[in-house]
Amino acid sequence: MKKLAILAVLACMVFGFAASASAVDLDAKGQFQFQMNFMDNPDFLSNKDGGTNEDDLNFWFRARTEFRFIANENLWAVLYTEYKNRVGNGHTNEQSGDTGLYVKRAYMQYRYPGTEVLTSAGIMSINLPGAVTGSMVLGDADRGAFMVETPITDEIAIAGAFIRYTDTLENDPTDATSKDELDIFYAAMPITLDGISATPYFAYAVIGEDTNTLGNNANFMAPTSVAMTKNANAWWLGTSFNMDMFDPIVFAADAVYGSVDGDVKQNDRSGFLFDASVAYTGLDFVQPVLKFAYTTGEDDKTSNGSERLPIVAEDFDLGTYYLGASGLTETDLGKNPIGFWALGLSFDNISFFEKLTHKLAFTYIQGTNDKDLIKNAGAGVTNANITADGNFLTTEDHVFAIDFNTNYQIYDELAAIVEFGYADVDLDKGTWENYGVGNGFLNTKQDPNFKLALGLVYKF
Repeated sequence: MKKLAILAVLACMVFGFAASASAVDLDAKGQFQFQMNFMDNPDFLSNKDGGTNEDDLNFWFRARTEFRFIANENLWAVLYTEYKNRVGNGHTNEQSGDTGLYVKRAYMQYRYPGTEVLTSAGIMSINLPGAVTGSMVLGDADRGAFMVETPITDEIAIAGAFIRYTDTLENDPTDATSKDELDIFYAAMPITLDGISATPYFAYAVIGEDTNTLGNNANFMAPTSVAMTKNANAWWLGTSFNMDMFDPIVFAADAVYGSVDGDVKQNDRSGFLFDASVAYTGLDFVQPVLKFAYTTGEDDKTSNGSERLPIVAEDFDLGTYYLGASGLTETDLGKNPIGFWALGLSFDNISFFEKLTHKLAFTYIQGTNDKDLIKNAGAGVTNANITADGNFLTTEDHVFAIDFNTNYQIYDELAAIVEFGYADVDLDKGTWENYGVGNGFLNTKQDPNFKLALGLVYKF
């Protein structure tokens, strides 16, 4: 009954706005999808080798609707809702875990009269610039923000934002929770020239000393970090870059350096990411894409902090589901092995028949973290950001992944999708044999992961 009441209230609100057509115009779009996921060994361990005894077969339904309430071309508001359900086990709110329908985004936008200055305020999707793929630092995160952007010339624009990423508790009942905010200040300068575009940017964050205590921001922290005694500061400087002046050869790249200045050296963290891609778009039946990525890794000790790029919420995808590539939901491994280099080759938009397309992708990933950090750690050391589960790769470890995905457009708005994935992680036994001994660890045995997903997706 509670869910029906929520739906009824939302329907009344939407149709109430629609009835006032003289005041606002209502524009709606969305996506409904139903799918079957079969995943075997998602933790790279079979049951007999100590892996999780998970359900291999799951069914999911997700509905997303976006309503735009448009007063005029210079003023509008957006309400974005989501309903997600693992069939047979109730309803899931991805943000808070609450049941039922929930609001994913809600924000307003307006241009100041007589100008092109665009202001956005509310809960919206936050994305730092990314050309090859989504941002490794902060991408696809629904958070509260206030943003202002405006063109300066035909070629140059500027943008600035304040983002409140985390504020766990409102009343702060104890001293241990009084500084639980993570605030980010962001500035960018998009540049667009003939055949070239780039967006250099800078972000600065104030990390409350209690944010990590409350379970947030682990990827800001160094391995074996100690409890923070004061606020920390973080910053990132980067740029995205696109070039199509040699079309049909299209080039893209990203570079970003980030640093966290902790209260003690052991809590410091800094690192670098570079990625690039080259695509050939001159063929009607296929688009080959070559991708490369490199991120710095840990050295052989933790007393001097971390040498990996600090991240807030990554949206990184290099073509295969090991790193998050999927057109469906709950069908990728979502690994984020900061401290790696990777080479990927994909054949996108393979098409020999009308309405039927395929994608074939290969990715090889190898760690850049020093193997001696693990060898010297021993079995009794618990490192907050180092786990023997395929999510931390040393220079002796690698992953090979293959995806083959098919999309058939039944109608322009309705697609049938089939995704197959294979990922095999190889952790060096001599490096990991004494680290994290026990079930669920890959120090002595690894099994390949398989994925098969079938779905129907209706977009309107």
